[in-house]
Amino acid sequence: MARWGLRGKSLFALASTCLFALLIITVIGWSFVQKGQEYSAENYADSFTQLNYQRILTPVSREVALAERFASSTVIKAWLNNPEDPELRKGWLEETQGYLDAFQNHAMFIVNDSTRHYYFADHDNSLTTTPKYALSETNNTDSWYFSTRAKTEPFSINVNYDEVLKAMKVWINFPVRDQGQFIGLAGTGFSLDRFTAQFLENQVQGVTPFIINADGAIEIHRNKALIAYNAKNIGSDSDVQSIYSLLDDSESKKRVKEALAQAQSEEGKVTTVSVQQDGHKQLMSFVYFPLLDWFVVTNIDLANVSIFDASLVLPAVSAFVLLLVLLLVVFGFLVERLLIAPIRQLQQSAKTIASGSYDVSLIADGNDEIGDLSKTFNKMAQQVRNHTQELEEKVQARTAELEKVHEKVLDAHGKIGASIDYASLIQRSILPDRQMRQLLGEEYSVIWRPRDVVGGDFYVFHTTDEGCLLGIVDCAGHGVPGALMTMLMRAAIDYSIARIGIEDPATLLSLIDDTLRSMLNEEVSAKKVATNADVGLVYIPKDGSIMRFSGAKIALYASNGEEFIKYDSGRRALGDRRRGDYENTDLPMTEWTYYMTTDGFLDQSGGDKNFGFGNKRFETLIKENAALPLREQSESFESALDQYMGDQPQRDDITLLSFRFDINNQQL
Repeated sequence: MARWGLRGKSLFALASTCLFALLIITVIGWSFVQKGQEYSAENYADSFTQLNYQRILTPVSREVALAERFASSTVIKAWLNNPEDPELRKGWLEETQGYLDAFQNHAMFIVNDSTRHYYFADHDNSLTTTPKYALSETNNTDSWYFSTRAKTEPFSINVNYDEVLKAMKVWINFPVRDQGQFIGLAGTGFSLDRFTAQFLENQVQGVTPFIINADGAIEIHRNKALIAYNAKNIGSDSDVQSIYSLLDDSESKKRVKEALAQAQSEEGKVTTVSVQQDGHKQLMSFVYFPLLDWFVVTNIDLANVSIFDASLVLPAVSAFVLLLVLLLVVFGFLVERLLIAPIRQLQQSAKTIASGSYDVSLIADGNDEIGDLSKTFNKMAQQVRNHTQELEEKVQARTAELEKVHEKVLDAHGKIGASIDYASLIQRSILPDRQMRQLLGEEYSVIWRPRDVVGGDFYVFHTTDEGCLLGIVDCAGHGVPGALMTMLMRAAIDYSIARIGIEDPATLLSLIDDTLRSMLNEEVSAKKVATNADVGLVYIPKDGSIMRFSGAKIALYASNGEEFIKYDSGRRALGDRRRGDYENTDLPMTEWTYYMTTDGFLDQSGGDKNFGFGNKRFETLIKENAALPLREQSESFESALDQYMGDQPQRDDITLLSFRFDINNQQL
């Protein structure tokens, strides 16, 4: 080995070049950084203020949209018009609990205008039909309601402390109107404490975000001593707890006042001004947030912040690059002579080996690292020649083995496919299509689409001398596990009907539940295997007087083309961890078309945003098609579902049963 090897030569040339360049960069960069700091800070303030504005806008806009849906709910309106109806009260509790869980702070309120009752629920106050208190026009603390009631705006937002509830919140108020008539007020409130914590997180040295109201009072600040709690009408002449109290001179106060006016006139745009603060120059950026009538503010201390705008580096970098190019030309010449030429020879030999020619030998006469590498390369080439021959022999033997295994896999795959196809024929054999056609004719239609070849959905039809029973079943799982569950459920249903008949669907559901549980041993339950099933049953007596419905997580929908009614089911499935309570609902047979569907239809994803099909879209689809013949309805439902799915795969098994009855239908 030479005393002065390749590594030393390369490091010496590179170190000399970098040291010289570093000296030049230091001289140029020092003056450049001083001039660029203020401009970079201004750009940063603009971006940072916009970011905080969006962080406020997104959650508030979400709460406004959710509160609007809450106030527009038909269930809420029905209950406000008749708060003493027990069915409407039950529906209101279920509907409101869903919105209560969805609101950011899990808080909601609603006011009944006819009774002036105020209802409220949050983490500390459970949802109940008992009002918290009654509003009065003579009570000053209730003036917010009557002033809001008199407004014509679609909604309002205010920051208020409720003395009865002991809650300081940002309140979103939406009027509830039924056919244009004001019947109440509904909305939500979110905590300022949580709002403040989210706004002030991720603090940056020298950068202070805070929020002021339209009068300049500080609403949110990391220094709580500066916050103007419950302050009103703080102007530019105030010396305490306002943005003006942070400034050193009247000129700065004037600039801030003009910036606030400009930001308010240019909604969503950032206005930045320089001010004198704490004895030196600082920057303040403002953007107006109209929903709360607030300003989002960013205060940047130029003496403490570490911000640099890379665009200002361009002139200095250009000069540095030109100089560096000259240095690299010299460095490149040295490297070419010392490193590249020997390595290129080694590279060419390596390519020769890579192409499959192993008869390569390098001239290893150098007395440095390249010479040592050439000798090692010659040894490696010889070893590669030896190992390549051995590997080729092993690959041929292994390929033969893999071909045999592949043939076995193909054979097994064919047998599995044939078994599943046969299982599909067996599953279809339990579907009562022939019996339903014989007795119901054109008065029913079924959409049955397993996600896989076999699935966990099926439908049932039983007849007795008294009438007939229609129903659909959605077993847990799909594919082969779901298909096995359908056989188990079919046996449980047949057994239960044989014991008590078909006249009482609710009692029949409970007996099916007991039968299903008795069929499953404790070992299956202990492993938490999903064995539950959603079921909907309808009994139609032969005399045509009424229909009787009961369901376990499968509702019954009805429409006459103009009206739409949803008959709710029990909230628990059969075989669930906790037993459910099931009740019968009697309803008329004539002039209405009825529908039952498994959740595979409602939950199917699609559309522009890849959301589920949803109850509202399903309700509209029923109304538009309820007057058509059932076969045409079925075609319309499938077309609408396929169009909504687009390229999305089917997520679950789908079953939709539609039927209608006429009292003069002699087929029953």
